[in-house]
Amino acid sequence: MEQKDNNNMNEDKVLITIDDRAFKSSELTEEQRTIATELNVIARQIEETVALYNKLNRDKNYRISDFQNSLEQPEEEK
Repeated sequence: MEQKDNNNMNEDKVLITIDDRAFKSSELTEEQRTIATELNVIARQIEETVALYNKLNRDKNYRISDFQNSLEQPEEEK
């Protein structure tokens, strides 16, 4: 009995939100659930890509700043 309740709880969870509308698993067809699951994976990958881009861009800007600072040093220090 407990397993059945857990399955029902899993079916009722929101799988995806599109255009501010939340779609629960129980509202979707099998095909729609598959697409929603794939979209969630893609969304996670995009978030990871954006985070990596931001890190790399920040690192690049630090290096540019370091390089520019090295150009401003007096000749004696070089």
